[in-house]
Amino acid sequence: MATGTGAGLLRNPCATHIRVPCRRRPGGAGARRRHAGFALSLLVPVLMIAPAPVAARPVNVDFNFTPYLPPARDADKVTTLEGVVELELNGVPMLELPLESKSALLMDSSAEGIEVFPALWLNALELQPLLRRGDNLLRLQFTPRDGAVSYRSQFRWTVIEDQTTTSTTARGSLLTTNHGAGGREDREARGPVTVQQAFQAPFAKVEPWHAAPAVTTLTPADRAAIQELIRRRAALFSPDFEAAYRFLAGLPKDRGISLDISEIRRLRCLEAGYATGIRVAAPAEADLNLATTNSPVVVARGEGEFLMSFPNEPGMAERYEALPNDKGFCFAVSFNMLFPKRLLLVKGVDGQWQILR
Repeated sequence: MATGTGAGLLRNPCATHIRVPCRRRPGGAGARRRHAGFALSLLVPVLMIAPAPVAARPVNVDFNFTPYLPPARDADKVTTLEGVVELELNGVPMLELPLESKSALLMDSSAEGIEVFPALWLNALELQPLLRRGDNLLRLQFTPRDGAVSYRSQFRWTVIEDQTTTSTTARGSLLTTNHGAGGREDREARGPVTVQQAFQAPFAKVEPWHAAPAVTTLTPADRAAIQELIRRRAALFSPDFEAAYRFLAGLPKDRGISLDISEIRRLRCLEAGYATGIRVAAPAEADLNLATTNSPVVVARGEGEFLMSFPNEPGMAERYEALPNDKGFCFAVSFNMLFPKRLLLVKGVDGQWQILR
């Protein structure tokens, strides 16, 4: 979260730098009073034209979502629901995240209701490069594993600012925060739940392809170019894995993702996964599903759950499970960054296709 202080901005920078030229003259106290009055006559106009305090600026937006079973009276915890969250930004389906069933703390209670520790917590910067400077629309759909269960869902959003403000709570304590505007939506639900939130992102990075026209149809040449890009991505998973490590090292650092490439190299976790028998292949043309989104972005999916195809050799799962915890975790993170379930592609203003990172 961004931190800062408004104190330095509220001070008048001119007040400590005003120098009134004054030569020594005879005349005693009366002259000194005249000089004092002369100094004040200069000081007042300067203070009147001093710049006003700078308003706080938004630097991010936090989004929280939790599906949970109604708690018992006076409980301090709830049980969250297992299921899948699908995120769509500006009409583009970009993420699919599993949620587990687990215990979550009740953090607060007010006239608006209880506040539950989030099962899903993400910020707007993680939604780049689809994030636009200006108007954005986030759509979240949660599908519970058990569609017959009645539950509650809580969605909260908060603007994060570049300055902190301090206020006094109803109990008389001081509260300092960098939170700006925000809101919440609580529902009683059964089955899938969909929530939408419009928000501004003046802090978003402007990508060159943002100015490209929407893709409404795909020509055979477009499909061939996209197929070749996917084939090249699949080829990253091959010895000596140097191309894969370079790809991981080149991932953007401004989206809440930080990979320790030196540690990944030290563990040789890609090599470890390869040794268990895991392989990657691009989908055949007949198995590649390409969907337009009324924007420059095209979504590539496979026929099944995954875009890429993976072999299922006898004993491979057991060999993978036998990997040491550090190598297994390292491989899972690195592999998912290389080969997500779907790929987002854009046709730039130069007419060339590229996979968004």
